[in-house]
Formats: sequence, structure tokens, C-alpha cells
Amino acid sequence: MDNLIFSCIESRVEDNQTLYGCFKLGPFYLSQGLTIANTLRRVLLSDLEGLSIVFVKIEGVKHEYSILSGVKESVLEILANLKQLQFKTQRTLHKPQVAYLNIQGPKIILAGDIRLPSKIECVDPTQYIATISSDGNLKIKFFICQGKRYCLQSSLRPIIQNQYQKILKIKKINYLFLDAIFLPIQQVNFTIEQSSELDKEFIIFEIWTKGGVHPRQSLFKAINEIFRVLIPFRKFYSAQKMQEPNYLVKNSLKTENSAREYYNFLSKINSVKFQKKLFTLDISNLNLLASTYIFLKKANINTISDLLKKSKTDLRLINGFSNDLLHDIENNFIKLGLSLKK
Repeated sequence: MDNLIFSCIESRVEDNQTLYGCFKLGPFYLSQGLTIANTLRRVLLSDLEGLSIVFVKIEGVKHEYSILSGVKESVLEILANLKQLQFKTQRTLHKPQVAYLNIQGPKIILAGDIRLPSKIECVDPTQYIATISSDGNLKIKFFICQGKRYCLQSSLRPIIQNQYQKILKIKKINYLFLDAIFLPIQQVNFTIEQSSELDKEFIIFEIWTKGGVHPRQSLFKAINEIFRVLIPFRKFYSAQKMQEPNYLVKNSLKTENSAREYYNFLSKINSVKFQKKLFTLDISNLNLLASTYIFLKKANINTISDLLKKSKTDLRLINGFSNDLLHDIENNFIKLGLSLKK
């Protein structure tokens, strides 16, 4: 189908743990939209990978009902706070990643105090963990895993003990297991919008993520996940059994080719109009890293036009800007034939 649309209508950073994106996909033939939208929504909510703390070792603690001297929270409360922490990574992790926390009081301990491996980042460094007094000390060893859905500690315990024990060389005692929440998506809504063509329709998706993945990337991942599951079944399809297309199909193909050539011709004529539309697009339409996207949104740079108005010098004056962010922006602009002002 020609003239496909995959466009971000709106995006925003709602808070440190929530990214929002609204997207338009299509066109689809009538009744296809609902089928595709339902499938994508289910994949987004249940089949995307995320990171979670799976089990921990707290020094001086033998079980979750313990109480630590000099620590305001009980061990159960600390574990509940750890379960809410959100992490992100750009890589596929094949084994648990180890992180550490070693804090002497007095101090309010936040997620940003955890020493994480280079592959992992904390989504919200301000998330609360515990409070310790001047005579308190909290030393924790974390094991962070990549997975899908929601796993109860009762089901995780035998898996960890059997599969990871040799890899990590851990003992079975004194490790506290958490209910692992791997789900990176908070909420997904969709509506079906009728096209101006009577037999076409569009899907409008609203996606809220937990900050570990950009809504646009999550939608791409959901589409790829569907392909990954279904494409292997193509081997059951024999191309030799294909019949010659009938007269109507042959002529419709010719018509489609003619329409495509005409569309390309119009695009050249209306290049100025196209650029104006391009510049008004939300920056979420660029394939930016989540960190770059969040930085630009917090700097009130919402559209490609807003970004083009900024020079490299202007961007460097914004607190928190780095060369990594600059390279990400420039790489995306190169693909569009654009460049930042010096």
C-alpha cells in the first residue's frame, strides 16, 4: 500500500518516570485497523522487554522480616521501594547485571546512589529507597535482569537458583527475591479514524511508557515482535502455487505504479510545502535516543523547527548538554539533509 503514514502527532515528558507519545498509522482497509491495533496493543503491554531487580543481598539480613539498626524502613519496605525502581539499557543482556550500594548515614538514599554497570542507567535517580541515621549503614548487592511481563518471586526463585548459580557463583542462602516487574509500558489507548477515502482508516495510538523506552521505539519494537513471531510461518507457503494475476490485478498494479510516479513528481514540485510540514513535525518523529529526546523536551524544543533555530553554541549553553547528544541530533539531521547552525 502506497503513501503509508507513521507520524508522531504529539509527545511530551509528563514526569521523570513517564513519557507520552501519540502516533498516526495507516492507511488500512476497513476493519483491518481494529485487528492490527488490538494486536499491537497486546504486544506493547505484555511482550516488550524491560529491566528489573530480581534478587538482592543485604548485608546483615537473613530474611525479609529483619530490621536493620539505624535504618528507618524495615527490610520489607526497602524491598517494596526497590521493586518500583526503573532502569533502561540500549543493549540485550544475556545474564544478570550486578549493582552495588554502600552508604553510611546520615543520609536519604535515592536510586541515583546505586553504582550501576555501564550498560544500565537509572530512569529516575530521585526515586526513594530508604533513610539511615548517623549510626546506620546500608550495604546492598543488586542483581538486575532483562525479561518480559511480571514474574512472582515464587516462580523466579527456582529459575535463578538453577540457571544463574553457576554463572554468578552464588550460594542459595541470604538472597532476597523480589516480584520482578519487567513491563516498560504503563498504558496504551487507540482509536480508529476514518480516512477521506471511503475504504480506508487510520489508527491513532496513545502510549505512556515508564521512561525506560521512548514511545516511538516501543511501537517499532512491537511491530518487529509481531514480524518475529509470524515470518517463520512463511516457509509453509509455496510460491510455486501462486496463480497468474487476473486482468484486474495486472491493471491495478500498473495504476499503482503510475500513481507512485505522479506522487513523486508532485513531491518535487511541492518541495517547499513539504519542508514546511517537515519543520512543524514533533521531534519524536526523529529516531533520537531517549536521553536526547528528554533533554530537548525539557529545554522546550518540541519541533524540528525549534531545533533548527538553535545553533550548536546555543545548545552547548543549555545545562546538561553533551557531545553525545550533539552527535545523536546531527546523525538524525544528516538523514533528512538538514544541519544545525554553527
